[in-house]
Amino acid sequence: RGDALRTYLATPDLRVRLVPLPGYSPDYNADEAIWGWVREDVTANTCLGTKGKVREKVGAFLNGLSTRADEVKRRCRTALQAQADALTNAATELIQVPQHVDSTLASL
Repeated sequence: RGDALRTYLATPDLRVRLVPLPGYSPDYNADEAIWGWVREDVTANTCLGTKGKVREKVGAFLNGLSTRADEVKRRCRTALQAQADALTNAATELIQVPQHVDSTLASL
């Protein structure tokens, strides 16, 4: 929200818009999806006993994410991205030129 950012956003043809988010907005934060996944797969209904065990198990889980890129992308898909995709799809459908020719217009 500072002057430098406002100046950058005023750049012609930038096609970027600043969208203010609430102070805490987990639906718009992909990190929250990862921590939810950690709780689901590693710590749910489990007493690991020590901080060391928690670090070990969570660390192993996080290190293993590099081999599960597709699942990470699917789980980290944010509400904001889903809304943006829906708007893009709706706009694309609205501006598509029909591929057929109306026979009434073809005779003109």
